[in-house]
Amino acid sequence: NFVSLSTALLLLNKFLYFCASLFRLNQNKKLFLTNTFLLNSTMSAYGKLVVIMAVVMLAISLDKACAGDPDMLQDVCVADLANSLPVNGYLCKKNFSEIDFSSMAIAKAGATNNTFGSVVTGANVMKVPGLNTLGVSMARIDYAPGGINPPHTHPRATEMIFVLEGELDVGFITTSNVLITKHIVKGEVFAFPRGLVHFQQNNGDVPAAVVAGFNSQLPGTQSIATTLFASSPTVPDSVLTKTFQVGTKEIQKIKSRLAPKK
Repeated sequence: NFVSLSTALLLLNKFLYFCASLFRLNQNKKLFLTNTFLLNSTMSAYGKLVVIMAVVMLAISLDKACAGDPDMLQDVCVADLANSLPVNGYLCKKNFSEIDFSSMAIAKAGATNNTFGSVVTGANVMKVPGLNTLGVSMARIDYAPGGINPPHTHPRATEMIFVLEGELDVGFITTSNVLITKHIVKGEVFAFPRGLVHFQQNNGDVPAAVVAGFNSQLPGTQSIATTLFASSPTVPDSVLTKTFQVGTKEIQKIKSRLAPKK
């Protein structure tokens, strides 16, 4: 015998209502114990099975919600970058070729003559349309001597880097404010957990370079400094002065240095 869907939902609803009642009456210990006894003695085997199934289904749904990009539903879905229809990802284009799955975007070193002495060159779905729905992308990061890839996060992906040349001091900060840091050399890899603030710095006298891999077709990057001091519209000075415990002049000075070049 199998419980019908309507019966299963009714039993689950009654169980949840009963739990809510217990919560409201938890100050009455005697009544709480009595209801607990009644629950164990009157709930049918089918009812318990429904509850177990509901918990399992919830666990499965949470696991899917915490995954990276959504699973693909066909062999390929080459991104139609010309289509402006807003969807989570990109629509599939009808005609595609091998060109959509390859790129020379990260073949050469990028120019590092900028404020931070580093440059990130992406090989994501915007450069390789065939990555759409595949849940992967790459990037190349080049560092001048003394250059830094300043503290930032990737809200949609975990990152792993492989050192091509040079040496780096890298690290990330946990949500408990613990710094995990290491000096890495050519041939070494290092992983940065999804969403955590992290950085890389070249403290050597020669250029350095890494290749980064992500478990998202478009991991996104949010720089801590530019997010706070160079957003549009700007974050109010009152928020930043209170946050960093400094005066308005200091905040304005930082904003002027990080403001986008016109």
